[in-house]
Amino acid sequence: MPPAPSASTGGQAGGTLQVLVAGTIATWDPQLMYVGPEAFFAQRTFVRGLTAYGTGARQREVQGDLATDTGTPSDGARTWSFTLRDGLEWQDGTPITCDDVRHGVARTFDRRTHVGGTNYASYLLDMPTRVTAEGLEKPVYAGPSDTAHQADFDRAVSCKGRTVTFRLRDAEPDFPHIVALPEFAPRKPSADTKTDKASYAVMSSGPYRLKAPWVVGKGGTFVRNEHWDPRTDPIRRAYPDEIQVTSGLGEATVIQRLLNQQADDAYAVSWVQASPTLRNQAGTDLQARLTFPYTGNVDYLAINMRSKAMSDPAVRQALAASTNRATYVAATGGEGAGTPTWSILSPAVYPESVRPSAGNGVEGDPEAARRLLQQAGVRLPVKLRLVYARSVLADKAYAALVAGWQRAGFEVELKGVAPEEYYEEIEKPTSVDSYDVFRGVWTPDWPSAGGVLPALFDPRINIDSSGPGQDVGYFSSSAVNALIDRADATADPAARAKVWEQADSTIRGQVGYIALSATKALYLHGAGVRSYEDHSVGGIVDIATVSVR
Repeated sequence: MPPAPSASTGGQAGGTLQVLVAGTIATWDPQLMYVGPEAFFAQRTFVRGLTAYGTGARQREVQGDLATDTGTPSDGARTWSFTLRDGLEWQDGTPITCDDVRHGVARTFDRRTHVGGTNYASYLLDMPTRVTAEGLEKPVYAGPSDTAHQADFDRAVSCKGRTVTFRLRDAEPDFPHIVALPEFAPRKPSADTKTDKASYAVMSSGPYRLKAPWVVGKGGTFVRNEHWDPRTDPIRRAYPDEIQVTSGLGEATVIQRLLNQQADDAYAVSWVQASPTLRNQAGTDLQARLTFPYTGNVDYLAINMRSKAMSDPAVRQALAASTNRATYVAATGGEGAGTPTWSILSPAVYPESVRPSAGNGVEGDPEAARRLLQQAGVRLPVKLRLVYARSVLADKAYAALVAGWQRAGFEVELKGVAPEEYYEEIEKPTSVDSYDVFRGVWTPDWPSAGGVLPALFDPRINIDSSGPGQDVGYFSSSAVNALIDRADATADPAARAKVWEQADSTIRGQVGYIALSATKALYLHGAGVRSYEDHSVGGIVDIATVSVR
């Protein structure tokens, strides 16, 4: 039975929640899911992890989920142990075991089948590695069928009763956040079928299970999992009796259905973004059904530190000083984007004589930037090549940025690349010679700078003969590397946050990136939906607390 209604959320048990999805669901396999709406939906309905993010005021706090707590560190946070709760069962009534957790993690090492999802286990766990033909260092272990190297995996991930222990190469104080990713969810070995529909087969550990096989392009219905015990679950309220997911829709169709609210659409939610213009339409009924949360995405410019032009600190500083974030925000959706999150530049590297006037950091100051270039003896115009993922809004946004840069003394060549080809283009080795500035966007895998700065600015885990990885600007700083290592070795969260702030300030001081905006999304839900809240980590409606009248 579901838990009693919560007075704090106003939720009530019963009814059918409708979820309208644009396009198709790529997979319901937890190890193949990356961070995003579909993964968060799964984690609130049928995929439980060792840890999970809370609800309400505790959204950004990681809590014990299948585990009794957020783990016990030892050996300076190089070893982490988690003990499973009593009474955990799969949807078929069999116990969820420590070995099921191990099997889920083991699947991420099979490079033949693990073609999506995150891959933290492969480089965090203390396991032997070898250099591949492509010049990449990879673990020798290759998944559950690799009996030759099974002992290596067994040493890294071991079980003792209900306790699973992870042994890491280096200290990782954020490991409780990392195991909240679906990559670390348990997996029952018998669920590893080889049929065409294996990617959509659901073996639930949460409050809902699929009533019938998932239909690709159409959807399916989730009903209560009779073997989920709410006493073992501190996160999910699981108010609706059923959750009907309809996929394969167009984005415009989803929004129109939510606006019209015909039949059961009054009880519908979606993670399709609505047009910001809806916020200006009259009607309190409509306004009450709109939410405007931050998505977690940050748009930024990655600077190619190896390019001839950008190797000059004065040029990097001038580019940042002349970047009009306000016009970028307006061009990318107006009120559909949030304000920039960082100051224009660190005062330590931005001379007072050319600093923008007070309050002008968002708009930029091309005249001040031009003075900076002139005082540094830089010959004008400075030619720059910038590459970005092409779209109607992006074309307008970058054209708007160019206008300010030109006034500062830059001559910018823009290249738009099809979105599906963009990362392949910028992460190949030749990109370092082709571009000076790269468009970047990042959503942290967990709410900490530890989920951002190493991934984007640590060359030791990014740059090799195959290319720059996520460090597309080839940023490399021994001072930043040392701060990353210090943060990883700092157990106290508050102290660690200060180290991350210092690392970020150092990167900004070298103008390793230029922040543009923290984006927001406009969501619309039906009038029959209650206790609605968008999750600050998941970025969409929290199915853990939502209910229907």
